[in-house]
Amino acid sequence: MSNRFAAVSLCLSIAGCGPRPVELGFWLEPVSFASPRIGAPISAEELKTIEAVARSEIVHAFREFDATVTSNRSARHKVHVVQRLSDTRLVRQMDVAGESRGMRGFGGSGAVSFDFVANAAMVFSPEDADRSKVLEALGRGMGRVAVHEFAHQLLPNATVDTNLDPNSYEYDTASRAQYFGDMHWNSSARALRERLAPRRGSR
Repeated sequence: MSNRFAAVSLCLSIAGCGPRPVELGFWLEPVSFASPRIGAPISAEELKTIEAVARSEIVHAFREFDATVTSNRSARHKVHVVQRLSDTRLVRQMDVAGESRGMRGFGGSGAVSFDFVANAAMVFSPEDADRSKVLEALGRGMGRVAVHEFAHQLLPNATVDTNLDPNSYEYDTASRAQYFGDMHWNSSARALRERLAPRRGSR
């Protein structure tokens, strides 16, 4: 009986601690946005395009791993986009790009501020960028902020935030690189490889 219990415990330990597939739930809540930079308010169709761009960024960031990006609101790891986020821990509330809570073995939940990301896209887009380019940058930035929040959930005991490489997903300050150009994993790469199963054929 004790040997059987030990075997079951070992299986649970392996299943709980070893690299494994993961589902990443991502979706937009009802949001709206208007800015003199782009003229008319963002339409419902444009929001769909922005969400598609953001989702493609998440897929790209986790392409090395057995990670599936869905719109499942019950996924163990999930990030949704809301109109606005504030850091309520401060006496004077300050808007933030994203937030997450996670616990190893139980998953996590996070959010991204549409207002914060959209305003940053207005600032970082070149002056000659047309409306479609600005909205594409918005979607790209939104997806990359979501990637950062997923990293917090997947690695709850690790230090994800850094200010060393503005082209990395771990960078903790809004930068132009989050909206234009390529990004990569830096300090979290090794921990993610230990935490997540590799995508078949990625090695």
